[in-house]
Amino acid sequence: MRPLISGVVMGPEGPVALARVMIESAPASTPDIAALTGEDGRFVVGTVGPGRYVLVVHADGYAPARHEVIVSQRDVSVDVRLRRDG
Repeated sequence: MRPLISGVVMGPEGPVALARVMIESAPASTPDIAALTGEDGRFVVGTVGPGRYVLVVHADGYAPARHEVIVSQRDVSVDVRLRRDG
């Protein structure tokens, strides 16, 4: 079973619902992998295995954010902080 990347997207006021979390780069070729955050800002995306991943997060009203994640053989949990756009 491949490890997962999970986490929460937060803005200045709390969790950000309906943020789009995508894998921008991975250690191997990946299909278009993306997730939408729930009302609690949480997301889960699959991986192609261990290595370095770059997540990009987009949400209405916020500046895009990039977050580097190093995945080992186990699942990884990350927190992504967004700032207001403009």
